[in-house]
Amino acid sequence: MKPAAVTKDKAQRELALGSATLAIAAVYYLLAIRIPQSDIADVIGAQGLPKTYASLLAGLSIILIVRAAMARRRAAAPDATPAIPKPRLQRGVAWRVFGMLMNGVIYILVVPWLGYILSIAALIAATVYYQGGELNRRAAGVAIGGAVVLWLLFVRLLHIAHPAGIWPSLL
Repeated sequence: MKPAAVTKDKAQRELALGSATLAIAAVYYLLAIRIPQSDIADVIGAQGLPKTYASLLAGLSIILIVRAAMARRRAAAPDATPAIPKPRLQRGVAWRVFGMLMNGVIYILVVPWLGYILSIAALIAATVYYQGGELNRRAAGVAIGGAVVLWLLFVRLLHIAHPAGIWPSLL
């Protein structure tokens, strides 16, 4: 099988997937706008999050469609550059996936005691370390900054309750 045929086949599948997810996004958006508004709703309202999800899915679908169309065009070109061979699955990938999953499980287990901000900062730092980064001032700054941004987004902006942990009982 020629490398161009593999690329063209993959592009065809991605084009189909992108089109299908774009259709799903459109249907989801149409369903979301039918959610009735409430007099006691907040600024975002009941439609806000579903409409955001639909818009994000549509945007990602369009990106996938454009990339697939460009790959298809490159594959159809007579002087197409040969496809880069697909890298082999690296040894230990399953263990890395398992390790990342365990980071999430540990987060879920400790968040009721440590609270949201401290737990999410620890999760970000653990992920940086697990992915091969160093635990230094920069990583700590990213972890703390990320935790604060996520807390502001979910707790302050979207008004989603978060676990406070044991800290209120200690103070």
